[in-house]
Amino acid sequence: MYERIKTTSSVRKWEIALTILLIAIIAAVIFIAIDNPNTIHDINGKIVFSSSSMIDQEIYLMTDNNSNITNLTNTSGSNAVPTWSSDGTKIAFSSHRDGKWEVYVMNADGSNQTNLTNSSADDIDPWWSPDGSKITFCSNRDGNSEIYTMYSNGSDVTRLTNNSAKDAFPYWSPAGDKITFSSNRDGDYEVYIMDIDGSNQVRLTNSSGDDVDASLSPNGIRIVFVSDRTGNSEIYTMNANGTDVIKLTNHPKWDGCPSWSPDGSKIIFSSDRNDSPDIYTMDSDGENLTRLTYETYIELTPRWSQ
Repeated sequence: MYERIKTTSSVRKWEIALTILLIAIIAAVIFIAIDNPNTIHDINGKIVFSSSSMIDQEIYLMTDNNSNITNLTNTSGSNAVPTWSSDGTKIAFSSHRDGKWEVYVMNADGSNQTNLTNSSADDIDPWWSPDGSKITFCSNRDGNSEIYTMYSNGSDVTRLTNNSAKDAFPYWSPAGDKITFSSNRDGDYEVYIMDIDGSNQVRLTNSSGDDVDASLSPNGIRIVFVSDRTGNSEIYTMNANGTDVIKLTNHPKWDGCPSWSPDGSKIIFSSDRNDSPDIYTMDSDGENLTRLTYETYIELTPRWSQ
């Protein structure tokens, strides 16, 4: 729905293949010993994220430290893009279990999974208002990707954007008075901010690449976002008015899906810098990079709660 984000005998061939396999196994053992995937990191709270094999994507919960991971969903369709309610008791997410993307909500332990939307189109990317009363999300129910809000029980769906371009990636501000989002109404995706009723839509970025996944820090001063303006997907921050853009990551592999820690001191994100997207944290200035997961699965959209 959205643009988000490669003249020897047969006996000799087998000898070469086995040699390569043996070298790969030895290299993997050395890598594990050096990178130490058994290192325990205190994450000071709870992290919810999605993880996928070649079949389905499911939602997982990481608590206490990165060694304690619990599967919260297990359905025949993918479950993705989880987000916490402000009190940490519920998780909103998108699910494809019914043949199209719908917004669901569940308790923090994975129980009581409830469908909030039931349209003929795709509904995705939910995000809670700070007081927990509403959820903003994306839908193409009116023929184009637009941003909507609804009450947390699924009632009173209200359309906030209305144009021929695609509006996506909505995030409620911590103060509850603004929503950041991305739109390609000017040719490529740029970061915008608007009031919660859809008025006063202001463009914050103006780059030659796509700027997406923009969310305000807990104190409302900085915005973290993803941009490929330099030719590769990297994580940036800027002031809430779009000034003072700072590049935090600089790696030839993909970095994306950033989100703030509850106190704003760290940023959690996904990166495939080790060949498969895993979850990392870094300080809000880009320092002290820490890897939290060491899986062969694709792990995306990590979100932090107290």
